[in-house]
Amino acid sequence: MKESDKVLTVLTRELGVISIYAKGAMRLKNKFHSSTGVFTYSEFVVFEGRGDRMYQLNEAVVKKVFYNLSDSVENIALAMYMSELVCEAVVPDEASNDILRLFLNCLHMLCQGRWSLLMTKAAFEMRLMSDIGFRPNVAGCKRCNEYQKDMFYFDAEGGHLVCPDCAKGYDAGYFVCEPPVTLALRYFALADLEQMFSFRLKGGSLVQLSAICERYILNRTKDSYKTLDFLKPLTEPLIMAEINSVKGN
Repeated sequence: MKESDKVLTVLTRELGVISIYAKGAMRLKNKFHSSTGVFTYSEFVVFEGRGDRMYQLNEAVVKKVFYNLSDSVENIALAMYMSELVCEAVVPDEASNDILRLFLNCLHMLCQGRWSLLMTKAAFEMRLMSDIGFRPNVAGCKRCNEYQKDMFYFDAEGGHLVCPDCAKGYDAGYFVCEPPVTLALRYFALADLEQMFSFRLKGGSLVQLSAICERYILNRTKDSYKTLDFLKPLTEPLIMAEINSVKGN
């Protein structure tokens, strides 16, 4: 490609993740420059290319630019990680309206400071898996169907909850789920998208939730992501801050 052109990776409602060729979009005065920036929500008019499954950009209008992501390297790192997850999980040529809404809402919550980075990350991981067909069984214990317990265990490999009574003699590597964590998993996996963003969690429970959601998505997709490797050292101070906030109280 010419050095002034762009090849965009775009999450769309109608076609999942697609590639779009934007001629001259690298130039500042080009009509496509602002609408094709990273983490920009735009409306595109495209036409099909010649057999290479790449669309050609014809018209573009900016609808939303998430400027505040650039306020911190942590936010940018999380947005890149979410992008890599989407590219891994979304099937081409398949409608992905729910995933697009999830992505946009998570970016909005992050930019507005309404959710912490750890909260946004956990919510996105769990809801993405739920929306692509890997919703875990978090309604109750998988073995006895008990809904209400003082504590559950979450099996990240099997994708279900197990109560302490039924967990005896089973895998000792289950994640402990205290009531706030169990409730969060149910919200993220089962609630309507709008209701999901009203949930709040902090302290040790948030750290616990973050570990569960990360392990679950790695078990369901692939073992590692380059963007996650970059993000994890940045989250360590945030994790310690959440743990220390509980000790301080």
